[in-house]
Amino acid sequence: MTSTQAVATMDWKTAISTSESKFKEFNTLDFSQEQIFATQLMKNNDYLLQTAKKDPTSLKLALYNVAAIGLSLHPSSGLAYLIPRKGKIIVDISYRGLIKLGVESGAIRWAKAELVYAQDSFTYHGPAEKPTHNYDPFESNRGELRGGYCIAELASGGFLVEAMSKADMDKIRNSSEAFKKKSGPWVEWEDQMQLKSIVKRAYKWWPSSNYRMAEAVRILNEDNEEGLSSIKESVSTVVSLPEPPRPEDVSTKVVSFVNQLVVRAIDTGAYEASKELARSRLTNLSDLSYALNEIGRAATDQGQYDNSVVAEIMPNS
Repeated sequence: MTSTQAVATMDWKTAISTSESKFKEFNTLDFSQEQIFATQLMKNNDYLLQTAKKDPTSLKLALYNVAAIGLSLHPSSGLAYLIPRKGKIIVDISYRGLIKLGVESGAIRWAKAELVYAQDSFTYHGPAEKPTHNYDPFESNRGELRGGYCIAELASGGFLVEAMSKADMDKIRNSSEAFKKKSGPWVEWEDQMQLKSIVKRAYKWWPSSNYRMAEAVRILNEDNEEGLSSIKESVSTVVSLPEPPRPEDVSTKVVSFVNQLVVRAIDTGAYEASKELARSRLTNLSDLSYALNEIGRAATDQGQYDNSVVAEIMPNS
């Protein structure tokens, strides 16, 4: 029998049972339990079952991904799910699942993501202090969405806070191929995707990550087409940056922003994430040159790497 014939004759139950090898390879979950959860999901959702019958290979690959990220399909945990999309079975990961990976990696003790609405009382106190966020949890109409934030307690103590505006959420949403076709999770569960976007950005600042976190993000970005990766615009050219200006020649607002980036980079070791954030926020090339130079100097002082920023790839406007 050829490999093509084997695929054609494999049923959904066989697809589940033959995924056991991956669970043994990664050794993060009990396959016997996950087999039960996957079977229950199939039998409780006829659309999911019919999709699995038509493409059992996609079900097997989805379970490979479950094994790789180590997030259980237990229905009550709300960490990961098997869902049908575009005629295939994929594994979906909740923002709670991403947080669990951060905790299990040892990067953080806990994290919480919240959305902020117009009628909420919200004050941001910087990237290392808890924000003040007051609202009535029983009020169903809190006004228009303004943005959101994720607060994480570091394993070493202290907090990291990542805030994201509604405009940035929309940019991520609009980069999703599924959303462009008016389908997918951004259409069906927008608030959950907004929370997931915040957590995805926040995790870059957590002191450590591991293969499971990286694989989870890859699955969300590539397999699930959620557009959660760093927003990538079409590139037009490589632009030489001007010489970094002196601090007194830069606006106080930019200096303050860059100082915060430098402090965060030193505290967390996330120098590349700091540079990425500078690139996303600073459109003036002189300001960007100053920011990258300051972050690079801090990295050099901490023995991280050499500072040699001479050019930047700039997107089309």
